[in-house]
Amino acid sequence: MLAVPSAGDELSGEVAFLFGDLEEIEGRRDTLLATARAEAAEAEQAAWQERNRLLAQAREEGERRAAMLLVERRAQAEKSGRALVAGATREATRIRARGRQRTPSLVEEIVRRLLEAAP
Repeated sequence: MLAVPSAGDELSGEVAFLFGDLEEIEGRRDTLLATARAEAAEAEQAAWQERNRLLAQAREEGERRAAMLLVERRAQAEKSGRALVAGATREATRIRARGRQRTPSLVEEIVRRLLEAAP
């Protein structure tokens, strides 16, 4: 039971029994703060490690995808190049065949004109 302090009484004497509880609460608070700070530091460290792991993983994935794209693009370029060469070869074959067909008549025409122009 608490009494109402009167003027002149020492107030600290009336609440002195609370100081022990307050010191215990303050000690628990300090322990909780230290534990929370330690856990926060561990969580931050773990987060940085996870961040670094994810960055490394993303970098590796990016490099792997870039390598795959290079392989695919090279294959496409080679295929396009082969198609271009094949088309050019077909066109050259067609032009040579046409030339072979037209050469005899052209030679005849040239000879005829030379003979006509001869005195």
